[in-house]
Amino acid sequence: MKPMKLAEVRKHTGRELTVEEAAQYVSPGQSDTVTRNQACALSLHSWSNSPTDWLRLEACLVLLAHKRRRNLRAAAARIR
Repeated sequence: MKPMKLAEVRKHTGRELTVEEAAQYVSPGQSDTVTRNQACALSLHSWSNSPTDWLRLEACLVLLAHKRRRNLRAAAARIR
C-alpha cells in the first residue's frame, strides 16, 4: 500500500510543515523504512485519525519527500 499524497493530507491539517517542524513529530533517528510504514499505517484508516495523527502523517510525508529530493540532487550532481 502507498501512503496518501501530501496535498491530500495538507487539506486536513490546513498547514504546511517545514522539515524542522516535521522532525519534531517523528522520533529522532527513525529509519526511512519505519517512517514509510508509519505513513502507510496512518493512511490506511484515515477516517479514524485525530488532529495529531494528521500532523504526524504530514510530518512523515514531508521528511520522506525531503530525503528523496536530497538524494535526487546528489545523484544529479554526480552525473554532471
